[in-house]
Amino acid sequence: MIQHSLSGNGTPARKGKIDVYLFSLIDEDAKSIAPGNFERHWGLFEYDGKPKYNLDLTGSLENKGLAAVEDVDYMLKRWCVLDKDAKDLEVLAKSIDFACTLSDCTALGYGCSCNNLSLQGNASYAFNMYYQVNSQKSWTCDFSGLAVVTDENPSVGDCQFPVMISYGGPSVWPSRGLAHMVMKIVGGYLLYLILL
Repeated sequence: MIQHSLSGNGTPARKGKIDVYLFSLIDEDAKSIAPGNFERHWGLFEYDGKPKYNLDLTGSLENKGLAAVEDVDYMLKRWCVLDKDAKDLEVLAKSIDFACTLSDCTALGYGCSCNNLSLQGNASYAFNMYYQVNSQKSWTCDFSGLAVVTDENPSVGDCQFPVMISYGGPSVWPSRGLAHMVMKIVGGYLLYLILL
C-alpha cells in the first residue's frame, strides 16, 4: 500500500496522487476500550517506541523498517505480583477489577497475548499494570496484602509483563511523602540563602 501510494498512480477511479491517513503512530494505553480491546493498540509503535511491525514507509523496498526510539529510560526492573503465600483471597476479584479499571489489562482478553495465564497469573498481570502506570510507587503494590514487589520478571512466553518508561522523575524514591519533604527542605534552604 505504501509503495503504491508513493508511486503517484492513484486508483482506477482516481488517477494521480492519493492521500493516505495513518491512524495512530503509538499505542494509546489510556484510550477507552468501550468499542473493543483493540482500541488501545492501533499504533505502529509500542508504548516505548519499539516498532510493532516490519514496515518500510519509504516505499523503496529496501526493507529498512521502522527505527526504534533510542535511549529509552525505563523504570527499575521490578514488578508487582500476587504473593504466592497470600491466604485470604476473598478480595482478589475486587482487587483485580480495581487494578484493571485504572490500567490496561487488555492483554488478558480472549485471544490476546496473556489470555492463557492462571488465576494467579491474571492477578499478577493486573497488579503489575496498575503498579507500572503509577510509577512503581510502593503503596500501589499492596492490594489488601495480596501483592508483593519482585525483581524476577514474571513474563511467560509471549505474555510480557512490562516495565514502564521513566518520565524524568526519580522512580527510586520510596514514597510521595519523602519526595515532598525533600522538596520542602531544599526549597526552604534556598529561600533562607536568598533572604541572607
